[in-house]
Amino acid sequence: MRNKYFKYICLLSLGAFCYSCSDDNTENAGGGSGEGEQGIEQEIVRSYKLGTLAGFEGDLRTKMDIPFTQSTVMYNRSLFYRYIASAYSDQIAPEPPITPEAEEPKKQVYPSPITEADWWDNFVEEIAYSGQDYVAMNCRGEASGVDHGRPTLLPKMIEAIKRKGLENKFKIAIFDDTPASWSAARNSHLGYGYDSKPFKNGTRVEGSHYPLLFLDPEKEDQKGPGNEFRKEIYYYIWDTNLKPAFENMPRDYWFEINGRPVIFFWNPNGFLQDSYLGELMTKYPNKYVSTTGLDYTKADAYNGKLSYILKCISDDFNAEFGVRPFLIVQREWTDRDYSLVDCPYLDGIHNWFAVPTMDMSEDVYNENLIYNTYIPSYNFKGFKVGSGCPGFVQGERSRPNYQFIDANHGKFATKMFESFLNMKPDLVFLEGFTDVAENAAWWRSKDRTYYDYPNQRINLLRKYGNHPFPMEQRLEAEACDFCYEGTVSGNKIETSLTEQEMTNAPEQFVVKRCEDSKYSGGWHTDLTAEDLNTLKWKELPFRSGQNTIRFRYSSNTVATVSCLIGDTMAKSISLPATGGTWEEAEVAIYSRDTRGYADLNLIVSEGEISLNYVEIIAEK
Repeated sequence: MRNKYFKYICLLSLGAFCYSCSDDNTENAGGGSGEGEQGIEQEIVRSYKLGTLAGFEGDLRTKMDIPFTQSTVMYNRSLFYRYIASAYSDQIAPEPPITPEAEEPKKQVYPSPITEADWWDNFVEEIAYSGQDYVAMNCRGEASGVDHGRPTLLPKMIEAIKRKGLENKFKIAIFDDTPASWSAARNSHLGYGYDSKPFKNGTRVEGSHYPLLFLDPEKEDQKGPGNEFRKEIYYYIWDTNLKPAFENMPRDYWFEINGRPVIFFWNPNGFLQDSYLGELMTKYPNKYVSTTGLDYTKADAYNGKLSYILKCISDDFNAEFGVRPFLIVQREWTDRDYSLVDCPYLDGIHNWFAVPTMDMSEDVYNENLIYNTYIPSYNFKGFKVGSGCPGFVQGERSRPNYQFIDANHGKFATKMFESFLNMKPDLVFLEGFTDVAENAAWWRSKDRTYYDYPNQRINLLRKYGNHPFPMEQRLEAEACDFCYEGTVSGNKIETSLTEQEMTNAPEQFVVKRCEDSKYSGGWHTDLTAEDLNTLKWKELPFRSGQNTIRFRYSSNTVATVSCLIGDTMAKSISLPATGGTWEEAEVAIYSRDTRGYADLNLIVSEGEISLNYVEIIAEK
């Protein structure tokens, strides 16, 4: 039976799967006009659209800031939670120490001042700031009733985009997390508990985990409405997940390829089979028989079935929304159903990275690190998808074979992006903007073990994206990389601290909730000449020509401020008192002959201000 599909295996193996680094300058400018109203300067044009996977489950939004779990240390915790700790420090207990000896991790649950709007506002601001073309929201369905990535929460994201003035900054794709939406949500809905392997009264429920193996969906579907396929399987795929996901997003926000909205799918193996199925087939050979006639241990055990599911999704989407979706599956789908090679409803394949484990020999580990950690360009039907992550740490506290990819202070991600530039995929799909549990997140973080400063990963996303040198930038004050006490000396801002000794604004407890009406306020940073008075952002992109720097601030006194951009010290500016209201003021003009990167330091040398954000506006 395998020989029958040998040609398909060979065809799939032709997908370009290789590791390659380029020494080319990352500013490989193209001659196109660019996108996103970037202006008239010659733009950098990539071959690909770039985006990340992002979760939005309840624990992540409200309390996923524990320093460690029983399985791993949480290094790259979100800087966002530090805002809360800064603004409401009197209501938050000190963090438990991060020590391997601790028997039980103590959960850090923040108090009522954190709201849904706070989390979503910060989330969309970071996505927009990173310059991504799209974000793929990790949807896991409504059937379970569990707050695990419910598509009916997507309107909260749209509301936040509007509040923060970020319309048209990025688009939204949908990621169907199949083990959760096809399996765990289904099992919960059927009374088996929220688990990929269902139990009832402590006993495994025979057969309930593998309905697709013993059912021919196409023949069953021909029986009409209410058939077993539609009721027991497809209901959890379409009716309670994909359909409500797109119903809850206005079409202007959909991420589309050739006018077709993009849906990614994760590996379906958790839904399809495991060793338990072999036990069933041995125990009940007449009851549990594969409809394809293959043993469960063989590949292609679902021949035609996954293709048929994609057909149903495409047809139903077209009937509901008037367009066929652009469907991209994880490569292991093709191990289960060889017919996917010729499936007219499948548009792309992402070959998700694999993480080596630390119990491997050095040679085996290095080989896995080179060939399996990111896929610069996997080719299916001429459409190429790149995938990877910035780093990965999972499992080190509980077992010797923990998974590990050293982020190496951004160097690993840089090599990955350089390979994308070299291999030129059509789409780049990355783990995982909010993946704190596996230390693979791209968001702003206080992590100083594997990175150097909070915005380092976000800066890399923007640098290798399609908008590396935007016309306008809004730098939220609370999201600076460093906050310190500085002094003006000639044409420099000086401090006795090195960057390794510096911390950020929320860790200095100068971030407070902002009542500014513009962009829904959010958070501001208090700066005073006699104490903490300087903020610093690393490696900001500046366009050639004049770049105007503006403050959105509030002050009860006259204040003197100035900016150091790279090696250029702007003249000091006197800001008038605002009487507690929020005003905008131009504080510096920074000019350069060519575009490039520079650090920005701003200092309050006299008086005090509350700073909401800084704007950098390039001339057109």
